[in-house]
Amino acid sequence: MEEHKVSSKILLIGGPTGVGKSHIALDVALRINGEIISADSMQFYREINIGTDKVPVHMREKVAHHLIDHISLKDSFDVHSFVNEALLHVRKILQAGKVPLIVGGSGLYLRILMKGIFPMPEVEAGKQAEVRRYLGEQGLCGLYSLLKKTDPEAAGRIHEKDRKRITRALEVYILTGKNISFWQRQKSENPLAKTGKPVYFILTRNKEVMYNRINRRVDYMFDSGWIDEVEKLKEEGYADMLVYKAPIGYAEILDFLAGRYNLEELKEIVKKKTRRFAKKQLTWFRKEDGKWIEIENEQETADMIMREFMKFDGEGV
Repeated sequence: MEEHKVSSKILLIGGPTGVGKSHIALDVALRINGEIISADSMQFYREINIGTDKVPVHMREKVAHHLIDHISLKDSFDVHSFVNEALLHVRKILQAGKVPLIVGGSGLYLRILMKGIFPMPEVEAGKQAEVRRYLGEQGLCGLYSLLKKTDPEAAGRIHEKDRKRITRALEVYILTGKNISFWQRQKSENPLAKTGKPVYFILTRNKEVMYNRINRRVDYMFDSGWIDEVEKLKEEGYADMLVYKAPIGYAEILDFLAGRYNLEELKEIVKKKTRRFAKKQLTWFRKEDGKWIEIENEQETADMIMREFMKFDGEGV
């Protein structure tokens, strides 16, 4: 496919859960003739809705949103798949004369779009197949214990029941002699820079304001039938996938359905874990090379992004 001119501008908006990215991005997209590409890995799955705070249909009717409801919980989808899909949509949107907006809270996905997928030495296909076969025969508990020993950093961000990601991390370690966290820190080319000129904004809010927004949002999710959604998915055989693929709340609701919590305990646990997750996201985003904006008024924030984006020349905000 033909590459775009370097004058083509691409807008990225990241930030923690509950900060208000979706509404601000919609406002900006409407004003710059844009289309939105989701960089929220939880919104990719079509089966889970309420607990992902998925962009409402009425917003998607105003501006095209890509990669939302894109795959099933049963499907395999990793960061490499995301980058390929996102770049495909970026090119199509630019070809249509519109502006791509890549929006979400999955910081790793945004980082890799900006900085590239980590480089890895090529390995012999036969050896890779042998390692995969060996790992596939091992118990999950033992694999996770090995990951904690060889790559504590990766073990800290991979769920202990996520066999696919655990196996991938161990495969990299066995084949290269270095853990996956090492490779992820290596520099590589910016894939977006080959397509256009990316400019990256990171949104934040006053901590107490953000935490109050999270608490209200969790209450709204429960009022909207979140428990019923999880119960239905459990009946359809998705329980294991909800534990390691779905966001905070789904596994906790399964525990509630098993009688481990009462309703008020459940809500408080989900709120606390979500607030803690938002704090971790902020820590992640502080390491990124984006322009920080602390939201006080959403309209003013959208106006600021508009001004900065319009004057952006590709050399820095």
